[in-house]
Amino acid sequence: MAVPAVEQPGEPRGPRSDPGEPRGPRSDTVETVFTGAFRILIGEGAHALTPQRLHRETGVARTTIYRNWPETADLIADMLTKATGEHDVTPFTGDLDHDLAAAVDSLVFRFNHRPVRPLFGALVEHGRHGAETDIAADYVDGLLAPVRRAIAEAIGRGDLRSGGHDAAPAAEGDAAADRRATETVDRLTLELTGTLLTDHVLLGRTVTDADGAAAIARFLAANDAR
Repeated sequence: MAVPAVEQPGEPRGPRSDPGEPRGPRSDTVETVFTGAFRILIGEGAHALTPQRLHRETGVARTTIYRNWPETADLIADMLTKATGEHDVTPFTGDLDHDLAAAVDSLVFRFNHRPVRPLFGALVEHGRHGAETDIAADYVDGLLAPVRRAIAEAIGRGDLRSGGHDAAPAAEGDAAADRRATETVDRLTLELTGTLLTDHVLLGRTVTDADGAAAIARFLAANDAR
């Protein structure tokens, strides 16, 4: 099963390292490993992401793979960072209509040009077999990051109604206020994208630009505060 390339603006990064440590593997090596790893993850499952299997798939030395990604979780974390990198999101301008359209267009693009649904399924299956974190949810959070950012900035400008859910009593302190603000952004993000996610990820339907525009129109009809 061919896996479309997963794209990140700019140079692919190597594994995490501290300042002063030698750089990670060359960017072309990272790209080769990630491309092979996505193919294995979707086709065979996370349990198959071993240095030996990756070596057979990519030709990259097992020592290089193990040195830079000693645990499967390390490799998957770096892969998901790459997979959820924003794709050509037009810089936000402070205009609510423009910014929501840019963020939702990016999401729809990924639905149609990246293996979002099979990757989500592979991560859910991995989670069922003892993954330490809910990486499928982390993946979706990464996909929705541009939408969440557009909504958070719009609330800050007063362009969206927040329903009062982000206002905490003064006695509760800053932590409670921050928690409520986050809950509000999450709620509005799900309100905007929930139908699009359900249609594509769960039902396997094609999501179009027109579907994205319709979702934005419904969302603004209920939440526009301008």
